[in-house]
Parts: sequence; structure tokens; C-alpha cells
Amino acid sequence: MNAFTLKLIALALMLLDHIHFYLPDSPNWFHSAGRLAAPVFFFFVAEGYAHTRNIRRYMRRMFLFALVMAGGSKLLTFTMPGGTLDNNIFLSLFAALALMAALDWARSSGQTTGGILICGTIMGAMFFVEYSLLAVSMAIVFHLLRGTKAMIPAFILSSLVFSLAPYANVHREEMWTAHYLFVVNPQWMMIFVIPLILAYNGTRGPDPPWAKYSFYIFYPLHVWILYSISWLATP
Repeated sequence: MNAFTLKLIALALMLLDHIHFYLPDSPNWFHSAGRLAAPVFFFFVAEGYAHTRNIRRYMRRMFLFALVMAGGSKLLTFTMPGGTLDNNIFLSLFAALALMAALDWARSSGQTTGGILICGTIMGAMFFVEYSLLAVSMAIVFHLLRGTKAMIPAFILSSLVFSLAPYANVHREEMWTAHYLFVVNPQWMMIFVIPLILAYNGTRGPDPPWAKYSFYIFYPLHVWILYSISWLATP
């Protein structure tokens, strides 16, 4: 399966997830299916990092769209108050790129102390972006273990640990019930993205002119539209 097809699948899954978030009467499985979207995006950010000829330009583009997303969301919630618009995967992906670059710099420069400080600072900042610990783990796993047999097992382990462990004390009694695992906190289901990642054949696929920026445009637009629908539908 080529990158173009995988990204379209991820966009569709993301749309289902956000429909469930902004329109709560939609089926619960929309949210469960949506757990597969983010790993695909982080995986392809790692692929993009490995193949890009200009990492700074790549990071600038991601950061620019993060600013556009943040500004547009603030404007929308000011115009339609009462709700929150915290979605900003661009910021998470930018932070992932920054962490990848910092890890490579630390390894190539031999600056152990500086590398630890810089990487630690970036990882600390990532606690405050969308996907938090999972963003850190996916960035590290998909970058440092890219192309190795260890990548998939490491992804499974880190996903399960960071999806479930932080809530172990809070939800201890119900943690292993079907309702908790499939309705309350289905984040662990992101591991089911593995067949999609394994199906990736390393090719870009169709490359129409609109494809390059389709994700950058679709992501904020669909979130803003769904928020507006939710706001208008609320009495």
C-alpha cells in the first residue's frame, strides 16, 4: 500500500473520530476507529524527516500551520463561545520533528550533556501538546527504530504503557472491563494500526498537485466545520 492511500485512510479515520467528539450521539466505534489515525501521521512524519532534503523548511511549514490552526480556533471560539477547540496535531507533529532533529544532533555531535538537556526540554514541552506521552513515544520509536524489526514491538509496548498506565490508579477497579477499554479509554486500540503500517510499500503513490497540502487544509477545516455544527446544534 502506498503513502497516498494510507494517508487517505488515516484522514477518513480521523474524520470519524472528530465526528464522535463534536457530535456525541454518533456511534462509539467512530472514536475507537479514530485511534488508528494519529500513529499513521506520526509514522509518515518520521518518513518525511528521513527523506526530506530540507528539514528546516519542513519544520517551518508544520509550525506555520500550527499557528494558523491555533489562531483560527481562537477566532472561532471567540465568535462561537461556550466550547473548546484544543485540537492541533500540527503542533504535536512539529514537536516530533524537533525531537527527531535533536536526537540526531545529539548522536552526531557527541554533545551528551547538551543533547540530554535539549531532548529533555522538547520532551517536557510535548507533555502539553496533543497526544502528550504518546507523541514522545511515537516520535522516538518511528525515528530511532525506523526500518528495524524492533519498531513494531516497541510501538506496541509503548502504546499500551502510555495509554493505560497513567490512569491505572484513577480507574483501578474498572480498568480491565470491556466498557472501560472500548468506550471510556480506547486509546490503546491504536496498536491495531500495525497491519496498515506493515502494508506500506515505501512508495508515494499518486502525486496530484493538490495532494501535498490536502492534509494541511483538510485538518483545520473539518475541525472548524464540526465545531460550528456542534455549536449551532446546541440549544
